[in-house]
Amino acid sequence: MATTELSSALPDAHPLSNGARLALRRVVLVAWLAIALGFAMEALILTARFTAGSHPATTQVLIELAQGVTWSFFVCAGVSLGTAMAKVQALLGGLIGAMSAPLAMGIAKGTQKVMVSALDVAAKPAILSLTTLGVLRAIEYGLLGWILAWLAAKAKPRPFHFMLAGASIGAVFGGGITALTIETAAANELALALPQAIAVGLNEIVFPIGCALVVYVALQVSRHMKFISVKAR
Repeated sequence: MATTELSSALPDAHPLSNGARLALRRVVLVAWLAIALGFAMEALILTARFTAGSHPATTQVLIELAQGVTWSFFVCAGVSLGTAMAKVQALLGGLIGAMSAPLAMGIAKGTQKVMVSALDVAAKPAILSLTTLGVLRAIEYGLLGWILAWLAAKAKPRPFHFMLAGASIGAVFGGGITALTIETAAANELALALPQAIAVGLNEIVFPIGCALVVYVALQVSRHMKFISVKAR
């Protein structure tokens, strides 16, 4: 009797453990995709700088790479988590995205300070205050998280819609942050050189598109894994 009861309880426990495995795989996938996005963005920025005639020092490249990868990892993970948890209410995805952006920015800033200290180089002064940038990015990625959660809830989400969402958010908020950075630098007599302005623009405008695609790919892979899991039973 005890053996029968134990065996009948196993099928009920299996879906839970299987769901946990699928969730873990999705987290790992998002992590790797976000890291890859961080490297890709840095490569794009370096290419633009070289094209504009700038040749940053190796130490500066390493510092920016560490900061960029850290930022990409935490903000994309946060937005993806919000998208996964907000299947019923997209507003929850926006809330998680809004919280993840300032957190990711703070961790990335901490990573930058560690790298500056480790490489024994002078840190570049921030043009926009952390408070200003944190508020703007909280709104930016809150809206992005809300839109992506809404798109993810659809029966057949399309990559173009995710790209369009990222591009729209990047154009409005990223473009605004870029313009504000340039104006603030000029007001403080710290006019940005063309390569620096291009780097800021690429990072602020293009990155949301990449982050949206990371969320889309993770969503599709997760759905595919669920389909295979159900079919295998």
